[in-house]
Amino acid sequence: METQAFPRQVACGLRKLTANHLLAARLAERARGLPPGVKHPNQLLAALRRAAPYLGHHGLLPLIEALFRWTQPQDWAPEQEPIVWPSNEELSTALGCSERHVSRLIAAAIEARLIVAKDGSDRRRRGLRENGRILWAWGLNLRPMAGRYLEFQEAAQAGEEARRQCRILRREARAARQSLEQFHDFAETQGLEAGALAAWQEQAARLCANLNRIEDPAELETRVTALRALVAEGMASLEPAMENGNMSGSADSDVRPILLTKQPTDPEGTTVAAQEEARGERQPPSPPPAAHADMPETVPTLSPAELVRLAPGVASYLVTDQPHWGDVADAAELLAKHLGIPRHLYAGACQQLGRRGAAVAIAVISTKPPGYFHSAGPGGYLRGMLRRAQAGALHLERSIFGLRDARDAARFGTRGVMTNRLAGPWQRRAWS
Repeated sequence: METQAFPRQVACGLRKLTANHLLAARLAERARGLPPGVKHPNQLLAALRRAAPYLGHHGLLPLIEALFRWTQPQDWAPEQEPIVWPSNEELSTALGCSERHVSRLIAAAIEARLIVAKDGSDRRRRGLRENGRILWAWGLNLRPMAGRYLEFQEAAQAGEEARRQCRILRREARAARQSLEQFHDFAETQGLEAGALAAWQEQAARLCANLNRIEDPAELETRVTALRALVAEGMASLEPAMENGNMSGSADSDVRPILLTKQPTDPEGTTVAAQEEARGERQPPSPPPAAHADMPETVPTLSPAELVRLAPGVASYLVTDQPHWGDVADAAELLAKHLGIPRHLYAGACQQLGRRGAAVAIAVISTKPPGYFHSAGPGGYLRGMLRRAQAGALHLERSIFGLRDARDAARFGTRGVMTNRLAGPWQRRAWS
């Protein structure tokens, strides 16, 4: 009888058990069905993705994701077992690696208590489905994923909180190092002894080295505590400069202080006017403002209702259908704010042109297209109108006649516009 040169050992090919193998098997026995609040097995995979960086399972994610492609929702029923039976060859094709590496990944996943092996007598993975349900199967059981669902959630929350604390501590550490650099520069500027500050600055640089690689909040807290002590010592070393008033610097001799306007209770010679008069810098009195162009005088036929029709932007801010000039002025103030015109500029327009004149000016500005203004915007256009009014060259009635012509052009065509332009002021009233 021929005998084998190398007889097969009894335990050859059996999986070596560890404590984690037994724990994974216990998890599979205890976890029946999906955990409360989980409606689809993909939620288990999502929880693992979130917790993997903090549990050290990031390298096992591709394998677990590949195994979940072979499972179906009905496999996770309490009376079923979510067993998958892809061969190492199929997994190597899905993962893009060798079959030997697939074996190592499966062993690591079992050791990490993510899956448990249900081996047959011949160590081959196989199974049978009928109408979508597993009748029998030998392979890899995914049930431990359901048993560790809450653990995944807690690990993810704790890890994200630790990462947030690490970000805060890193920012504080960098701020402390910058403070020590500022202290050192200030000491050199003020002529103080900066040797200790330089040593503390170097120590802070060592403490801040490789901060991005530290993910332990306790270690970062230790470094930040040391940096806080260095900042406190650096601030204490600058106490002599603060006590001597060196931090205030020299006075600004070329800046004239702001003094209050002269009041009856002010002593003589304390106001700005008195000081300028003593130095011979008294400015000549400014000319009185020109009389504002009141709209009833410049355009006698213009009514509040017609102004609203000519400038529809004013109507958006009216509170009544039959406005008076006061209502139009209030609406123009809101319209000026919407156009970006400063409040003080509109107040100056009311003082120079009157409330009616300022309202008409804002109405005229609101009819301009968006690309009409230059970089100064509507506020710059209003300033130009006020400068022309100061020089007596502002004619708001011409702007009103132009708006009427534009209205007539839309209503009667070009012929009506030309006739209106050639007509006299008494004839233009008939078009309004």
